[in-house]
Amino acid sequence: MSVLVPPPTAGVVPPMVTPMLPSGAPDLDSLDRLVDHLIGGGATGLLVLGSCGENGALARDERFAVAERAVARVGDRAHLMVGVPALGTRDAVADAGRYARLGVHAVLLLAPFTFPHSRGELAAHFRAVKEAVGDAAVLAYNIPSRNNVVLDVELLRQLAADGVIAGVKDSSGNVEAQRQIAEETADLAGFRRYTGSEMVIDGLLLGGFHGAVPGLANVFLPWHVELAARAGAGDWNGAAELQRDIVWAFRLYQHLMPGGSFSASVVGSLKEALVQQGVIAHSTTAFPFVQVDDGMRAHIRAVLAEAADRRP
Repeated sequence: MSVLVPPPTAGVVPPMVTPMLPSGAPDLDSLDRLVDHLIGGGATGLLVLGSCGENGALARDERFAVAERAVARVGDRAHLMVGVPALGTRDAVADAGRYARLGVHAVLLLAPFTFPHSRGELAAHFRAVKEAVGDAAVLAYNIPSRNNVVLDVELLRQLAADGVIAGVKDSSGNVEAQRQIAEETADLAGFRRYTGSEMVIDGLLLGGFHGAVPGLANVFLPWHVELAARAGAGDWNGAAELQRDIVWAFRLYQHLMPGGSFSASVVGSLKEALVQQGVIAHSTTAFPFVQVDDGMRAHIRAVLAEAADRRP
């Protein structure tokens, strides 16, 4: 029985990419190396099968294989959170329950998005999943750009007060709403607030968030760890300096491949950068994403070289 590591009180929780073989199947050996690389680099937690992990594009048996391997590799070295991309409550309950039995520490749960739901119906969804996972934590995932559902502060506070959710990852991009969440849940002991708004990590840490779940941390983890450390020490000018570097690093995503979506470029660029850093073996992305091309490889090579000059 694995030890349940609680959601971290501070720091960086990279939303890991899912390494894949050229066939498109999960590359579990590369997954092991990525886990070790990120924990060794100072991550206080890991998110597998989040949006950067292409969760909805993997087959269900592949998602379970990735989660099982991650549980075995992470152990109790860091908090391990697993994304649940189910369309509705019945699948979410089944999948989250299985992840909990595998030994994950928490599940990151989207609202169901097949139909519009009332606040009470959304609450019932989260309560059902919490019942299924037992002692594992449930964190709410607020990302309306993906599922067109806003988890408002009243719902989050009620679920937190009732012990249903242990925290929230907010990737809404709405900084004002995130600040409101921080203010309205500040009195709830143990409730964790993580932001996915990578452009303003420093500001949200100052405003009451505990940590960040930033996609760029797959590649630029030392910058994020240093930002979090400076913020934790109250060095907000130093945190802002690191934030400027992270804003600069968004150019990693700025090469669009012919015929490809922005999502393909984001995931592909993260994977190609990790290939060039010697962490994973292949930059393969899930079907039907357009695959990394020579133009993307050259772009990533140039960005990494400039990054090394910018912050050795």
